[in-house]
Amino acid sequence: MADPNLPPQGPAVQVPLLNSNNYRENQGTDLDRVLDRLEKFLTFLGFKQSSTLRFLLSWAGFVVVGVLLSVLMLEFSQCSGCEKDQITNFELDIVTSQTCLAAISLLCLSHNLRKYGIRKFLFVDRSCGHVASLNDLYIKQIKFH
Repeated sequence: MADPNLPPQGPAVQVPLLNSNNYRENQGTDLDRVLDRLEKFLTFLGFKQSSTLRFLLSWAGFVVVGVLLSVLMLEFSQCSGCEKDQITNFELDIVTSQTCLAAISLLCLSHNLRKYGIRKFLFVDRSCGHVASLNDLYIKQIKFH
């Protein structure tokens, strides 16, 4: 006999815990969200130079942080009991070479991001995560021919 306090039960409904279509959609949105965050981070660092203003701000920030700050730190650092001219010249050579490499990196990375966008630059496409199904389709097409 049924308990009168419990609500009546209908037929049992089976719902899958993981729907493959929802999983693929969520995976795509997760990827989009991560790429958006990465793009914002690169923009904050000055690598996204999509306008003239961003270009000027990026290179101005690079000159201030990469060149002026480094040179000022070397000039104002005190070295007691050492040959200051030799050490300073050597350190300036190191800072100069690091600055040149950083400038080349900034130039190349910002150019490629502007040219291709974040998805193409990182080789991320809409088929990400669906390689197994694509492989099956390719195998079927190859076997057909």
